[in-house]
Amino acid sequence: MSFVDSVANATGTTPEELTSAERAWVEHAAQLWDRARAIVTGRPDLDASDVYHALRTLELPPAERLRRGLTRVRFRPHTR
Repeated sequence: MSFVDSVANATGTTPEELTSAERAWVEHAAQLWDRARAIVTGRPDLDASDVYHALRTLELPPAERLRRGLTRVRFRPHTR
């Protein structure tokens, strides 16, 4: 079963019902997952889903990456 088939199945549709834009997104996601898995091969300290997320984030404009990063920051007192 291909990644497109599994996504279509998970959403309750058939691969034929996906629009060309949806199919392109799913195929790109599959490529990024393959790349993420390749990156973490031999690196037990890395998680493929974290690497996938980082690869997706790198596709965003720098200002959007900064905005998202700053909204995730929590106040933490400096300890020494």
